[in-house]
Amino acid sequence: MTVAERRDNEIVDPLCEDASTAEPRSRISAYAESHSGVHAIPVHEALEIVHRGRTGAQPDDPPLVWIDIAAPGAAEGEFLRDQMGFHPLAVEDTVRGRQRPKIDRYHGYFFLVVYAAHVNPTRERMALNELHAFIGHNYVVTVHDHRIHELTEVLARWRATPERFRNPGGLAHAILDLVVDNYFPVLDHFSERVGQLEEGTVDQIGSGMQQVLGMRRELVLFRRMVGPERELIGSLLRRDIPFLQPELLPYFQDVHDHAIRVAEEIDTLRDLLTGAMEGQISLSGHQLNETMRVMAAWSIILMAMAWIAGVYGMNFEIMPELHWRYGYLWAIGSMVGVGTLLFYYFRRKHWV
Repeated sequence: MTVAERRDNEIVDPLCEDASTAEPRSRISAYAESHSGVHAIPVHEALEIVHRGRTGAQPDDPPLVWIDIAAPGAAEGEFLRDQMGFHPLAVEDTVRGRQRPKIDRYHGYFFLVVYAAHVNPTRERMALNELHAFIGHNYVVTVHDHRIHELTEVLARWRATPERFRNPGGLAHAILDLVVDNYFPVLDHFSERVGQLEEGTVDQIGSGMQQVLGMRRELVLFRRMVGPERELIGSLLRRDIPFLQPELLPYFQDVHDHAIRVAEEIDTLRDLLTGAMEGQISLSGHQLNETMRVMAAWSIILMAMAWIAGVYGMNFEIMPELHWRYGYLWAIGSMVGVGTLLFYYFRRKHWV
């Protein structure tokens, strides 16, 4: 049995499996709607439907096919390039990853790159998962390295209400809508952390600055990802895209509005972090001034005492109190007295 045949007979659902789980079976899954609902189908059947739709041999209303590929490798790249017929440059982007959000137009299909975001509860940091999508006449192909919960939710919605997903535009909207909507919990996480930093500014100078810088880096990365996605969705609204039916325009406009709101809130959080950073720097400078003032006060006190000790430590034979019986006590008492007077003077000035 060949690898392709084994994949056709061993269909798994990577949308419902953890990315860390061992995957001895095929990582390519296909779904389509039938008279009994949306079900997983063999990959070769999905390919036949896609090819018939491309050649025009399919009826006027061909069924929508969703092919999902998890953790793509060399074999999955060959599948996308040789069997699906996608451009080698787009296939290379899906296999190599680390692409900026974008939309590329090829002959007969579009290639999208977006990022799903969530908060890692263990490390309490933002995690980004890259998602690639090929959108054609009657199919959507998604490619991703790790498990993306948004895809699981889209599949559940498709199975619950198949009538809402009669074309690839509806499926593409559902994916983008969930991806963008799940940015808001990430924003709430950042807002909470910014509030905690503002409350703990006085108590955490060194560690607070490190947290501010770390969160600022995360927000910069988030902004670099959301900004192009906002332009991507806006481009979908402006271009003449076959799979984007007129009735779907308000829905994509709503996703675009959400993306704009996310970008604006990120900018607001960055401004708040800049204020928190300036507060940290100002507080650190204030504490440094306090330390320098205390050190200057004690330096003056010790310098006055050392001056008295220096006077009586000079090696002269003829010197007042040199052979006096109480000279030592006089010198010690003078140093303690001058030091005490200066201490209480600086104490009244709140220098010590």
